[in-house]
Amino acid sequence: MEGSSVEFSGWREKLIDDKNFDKNVAYDFGKLIGHFENINKDLDHINPYEFIAGIFEFTKAFFTLGSALSMGFSDITDKVKIWRTLFKVNYKDDVYCDLQAVMEKEIQLNIHSLNGENNSKLGHKKAKSEYYEYTSGCRTIVRLSWFLNFLHNIFRNLLDTDDAFNSSLKKAYNEVLAPHHPWLVRKSVGVAFGFASSKRGPALKAFFGN
Repeated sequence: MEGSSVEFSGWREKLIDDKNFDKNVAYDFGKLIGHFENINKDLDHINPYEFIAGIFEFTKAFFTLGSALSMGFSDITDKVKIWRTLFKVNYKDDVYCDLQAVMEKEIQLNIHSLNGENNSKLGHKKAKSEYYEYTSGCRTIVRLSWFLNFLHNIFRNLLDTDDAFNSSLKKAYNEVLAPHHPWLVRKSVGVAFGFASSKRGPALKAFFGN
């Protein structure tokens, strides 16, 4: 895979630094926009730090709307950790300079379906395989794309309708995420959404500021 046409200077150090993924640091809309503007400079070679940090910033926005609602998206922060671990542990070589390079390698090695639980079933036995506990970036990126689609649906509904925030939230969840979740997860998310406000103003301010 050819290198990126955009300079990714220092991205690995930023990705590894836990201070850049501290949920106690306040959500920053300007920082969020900066991450996605940088991603958009070269979509064929997605900057790992900008993408993963951008996703993480979105999860902090939900925390500003209440800890119960934030808990509904704890799974996304887990997926952020998966990608950070991949670059910390498995893909430390400089040849892995973007998200696509890791995913291409996983497909080449036929480990793109590993989820940490099905590894042994797929032939990666504990005593024989370095991938016994591996969770794939390919699988994880699909789930992060669901999350981004969910956000898109929320914002589209808020812009196109006068629906209450909690209604927009539930509608987007039912359309995008619920079909991929088992019953127990759907129930847990439903409980979390029960704490969401109906007011649109606080939600829009939480995401976009004043």
